[in-house]
Amino acid sequence: MIPPYTSLTTFQKYLKKLPIILGAQNIHHEDYGPYTGEISAAMVKSCGCKIVEIGHAERYKYFNETDILVNKKIIQAIKNNLIPLVCFGEEQKIPNIGIRKKELIKKINTMFKNINLKQNKKIILAYEPVWAIGKNNAASAIYVSETIKIIREYFVKKLNFSQNQIIIIYGGSVNKLNAKKLLKIHELDGIFIGRSAINANNFIDICKLA
Repeated sequence: MIPPYTSLTTFQKYLKKLPIILGAQNIHHEDYGPYTGEISAAMVKSCGCKIVEIGHAERYKYFNETDILVNKKIIQAIKNNLIPLVCFGEEQKIPNIGIRKKELIKKINTMFKNINLKQNKKIILAYEPVWAIGKNNAASAIYVSETIKIIREYFVKKLNFSQNQIIIIYGGSVNKLNAKKLLKIHELDGIFIGRSAINANNFIDICKLA
């Protein structure tokens, strides 16, 4: 669960006895410094966070985030023993799987440059095609399935991550009407819920499908 910063300590209190991991929505890419209004990895760690979301499409759109900056934030997260939940995806729908693979690998190579995980550490990869965020329909199950295969294979064969270090989830207009179908995708480890989690009852309905 990834609430706003102002709710982290409240959530920490109530989630202590529940099998729910607390996360932050962003961190700064430096340990410390004169960055008014920003929050460091150590700060969110002190609030009980175990994971941190990095690189959401809205960060790119409204805050000029870049793949290079995401790389620095991933390094900060790992350094502070936080599990990075890294969001990425193509801007436009790309039916040609070869072209789609090329675009995604370009992003991945920049985001994960010089990233090495210890054997017992994990990383969460949130595949979020930008064209499917905030829409009426998610990407199709076939589209997601073939893309997840590309991502998983590249991380294992080219970036030398082990299978048990990688958790891959899908985000992008997930709702209670399509969640069940998405959860049936063999290659997928889970779903990443955004707008549909604003309504608590809606969110609970989706959780019951898992």
